[in-house]
Amino acid sequence: MSENCSIEVAEDGCAYLSGELTFESTPDLYRQAEAIIRENDSIRAIDLAGITRVDSAGLALMLEWQAIRTANGQKLQFSKAPVSLLSLAQLCEAADLLSMTARTPVK
Repeated sequence: MSENCSIEVAEDGCAYLSGELTFESTPDLYRQAEAIIRENDSIRAIDLAGITRVDSAGLALMLEWQAIRTANGQKLQFSKAPVSLLSLAQLCEAADLLSMTARTPVK
């Protein structure tokens, strides 16, 4: 059984995702976050540090969010992405569509 994914919005204009961003969790997350992403123009960034697993459904949801914002003349910044997400985005030729930075490696 997979872990759910949740979104929390902070006062600083950043949304924080945590859990597994997968085929199993994206329908619930989509319903939870739809109004947040569509109607809250103050959100400029989504922090992915809390993501423990991601698959193509998670990537598709992020692309949907970016498309919503691009249609409104804005762009989301995705930060602290896991390496697996960066690799998947590159493999799907979607990396250029997302403004995404990687997690800082632990030294």
